[in-house]
Amino acid sequence: MKVLHILSTKGMGWTGGIQATLTSLAQSRLSSWVDFELTTQKHAKAVCTRWQPDLLVFHRASSWKGIPDLLSLKAKARMLVEHHYSAGFEQYQVPSRWRFHTLLKMTYGMMDRVVAISKGQQDWMNRQRLAAPSKIRLIRSSRVLSSFLKVAEKVEPESPFTLGAYGRFTPQKGFDRLIEAVQLLPSGAVQLCLGGQGPHEASLKSLAQDNPNIRFLGRIDDVPDFLSHCDAVAIPSRWEPWGNVCLEARAAARPAIVSDIDGLSEQTQDCGIRVPPDNAQALAAGIEQLMRASPAQRQEWGRQGRIGATRAWDEYIESWEQVLKEFQ
Repeated sequence: MKVLHILSTKGMGWTGGIQATLTSLAQSRLSSWVDFELTTQKHAKAVCTRWQPDLLVFHRASSWKGIPDLLSLKAKARMLVEHHYSAGFEQYQVPSRWRFHTLLKMTYGMMDRVVAISKGQQDWMNRQRLAAPSKIRLIRSSRVLSSFLKVAEKVEPESPFTLGAYGRFTPQKGFDRLIEAVQLLPSGAVQLCLGGQGPHEASLKSLAQDNPNIRFLGRIDDVPDFLSHCDAVAIPSRWEPWGNVCLEARAAARPAIVSDIDGLSEQTQDCGIRVPPDNAQALAAGIEQLMRASPAQRQEWGRQGRIGATRAWDEYIESWEQVLKEFQ
């Protein structure tokens, strides 16, 4: 069976975590009966002509401009993995829900299967009737986690309490609210270590106003090492269809404080604190609650998170296997 993954030419697809995860998928035990190939939308037609895949798997964001491209690519079957859209995205980014739903219904209607990457996202698809329930499959997003599972548990907190956060500096990630929340806390109570880059870096640094309790670390290449120095991880996203940062924090046995949205909600049932999104006051109160918790409580949250993450990659492979067998 030949499966062609089609990603965006740039951004979170080809240059981000999706490409790395799909490369690992292609090297998994599924390679014994599935040949995987990755390409970008720009080169997809040429690859289809040369390779003649059995299944096309689309990972790009749906758009009106993209519909002709979908129609031009031929294969026995098509599948779309929805990395981009969710209830939270709709709340913050969609001025016309009717137009947005029409786009998704048209795009999903062209697919033999639509994959949700979290239960929260799947529930949103079903609630809005974006695709027939018989088409929708759940494959919770994951990545290879072996290096995160080796991070030692945190026994004693750093002084001051070290709160880690990382990701692209865009409005989606809510780092502006995280900075505001830290500024609401007593000076010196917490050290925020913020890793990442992106188009809003200058505005975030301006918002931080050289606060000594907020450190910008730039790009983080060794994430497990970064997490080993953190007492907890903050994920204040406004929307997050899944949230691999949360999965990584769980695998590293670090409690998380997250926005109670989309895929983040289901990941933190027993391993952290959930707060309303886009609310600096609620986030500050949640951070205080996290700091006031006993070391034993934080360690237990960390352990529960790690237990839930230990089989995440295996379950990811198993879910892909089940879906791919439907096309044999």
